[in-house]
Amino acid sequence: MTSWVLETGDNQGLPFVLIDKVNAHVFAFSRDGLLLGDAPVLLGLARGDIAPPGIGDRPLSAIGPEDRITPSGRYVAGIGDNLTGKNVLWIDYAGALSLHRVVTGRAADRRLQRLTTPTSEDNRISYGCVNVPVAFFEETIEPAFRDTAGIVYILPETLSMAEVFPGV
Repeated sequence: MTSWVLETGDNQGLPFVLIDKVNAHVFAFSRDGLLLGDAPVLLGLARGDIAPPGIGDRPLSAIGPEDRITPSGRYVAGIGDNLTGKNVLWIDYAGALSLHRVVTGRAADRRLQRLTTPTSEDNRISYGCVNVPVAFFEETIEPAFRDTAGIVYILPETLSMAEVFPGV
């Protein structure tokens, strides 16, 4: 995918991020395709590649486990504040999809522990957002996307690459 992005110029000279849902991992690249860093991620609880209709308009309490999907696709993303004033990388603002620092509010979720396990099987817990380690967000994502937009590619897990990214 990285080769395709660079060969076609699909990133339009912007920094870009690849999110591999199957392996629960993120890779951040400069506008020139240099790897800036990578990290494990937490993803939506449910498997799938298409966001349920109207998901961004629902309160969290109205999002059932089967609808907690991290949708695949190509997104123009930028840094902005969430409802609590924390900066996040908005992947799809209307769909309420962002990449942000790992949320650790509920100890029972064991989110920090999930990020450190050798398997990606326990990395499915969010409502759909992509949770990353705090240091990765602050040292890689924030500087790469500061004062610029960028592209986020979320790779599919149930659809084919060609269905999500025609021409790949």
